[in-house]
Amino acid sequence: MKKLSVAESFYSIQGEGKTIGYPAVFLRLAGCNLICGGQGTQFDKKLHNNATWRCDSIEVWMKGKAKSIDNILNEECIEALKNGANLIITGGEPCMQQDALIDFFLWLENNVAKDIYIECETNGTISPNKIKHKINQFNCSPKLENSGNIKEIRINTEVLKEINQHQGSIFKFVISNKSDWKEIERDFLQYIDRDKIWLMPAGESQKELKETKKIVAEICKENYLKYTGRLQVEIWNKKTGV
Repeated sequence: MKKLSVAESFYSIQGEGKTIGYPAVFLRLAGCNLICGGQGTQFDKKLHNNATWRCDSIEVWMKGKAKSIDNILNEECIEALKNGANLIITGGEPCMQQDALIDFFLWLENNVAKDIYIECETNGTISPNKIKHKINQFNCSPKLENSGNIKEIRINTEVLKEINQHQGSIFKFVISNKSDWKEIERDFLQYIDRDKIWLMPAGESQKELKETKKIVAEICKENYLKYTGRLQVEIWNKKTGV
């Protein structure tokens, strides 16, 4: 049986996107192929490469441990899934561990429940071809210039088109200022459906969100787009583990 490199798992509520507010079990996997905040932020926690925000879970997903499939979720998480909570596979970048995820999904079907609603968070740079038949909803968060990643590694047009074709996909963009929507129009709308887009304010704290959520709300009003908050920050003022 394969092992998953796991950073954390916990029961809470979905804080972002289409299923915001739903009871959810989070399984955060270790490892990512992008560094949001710019190369170096993982060491000094500062912004680099013209980034305006940094990954809010980087300190967690960089410290994963290999766990056997049947030793990942605690009793609280298993009970939540049995009672209808969604399962959210997040990271890091989950698509880096697709073979082990298939084993994990099979274990869930045989030992927990057969009808678990599974969401997968991804940055849209790695094809999810091995797991997409098991995923009910892709929460794809393509990265903009404000992430500090160069365009060549943060945009994979073929993968974006593949995820866009999935019936349950949405695209969630982190927004820092008004110009970010112009970049989305220029670089992404030819590959993804406009009605699948959600805009989310950047911010690791309630203080930071207070500034950016007003900007994002106005962009959504002006362009008839969907807005998503970040409940984990708005309620608990924490980025992970809640």
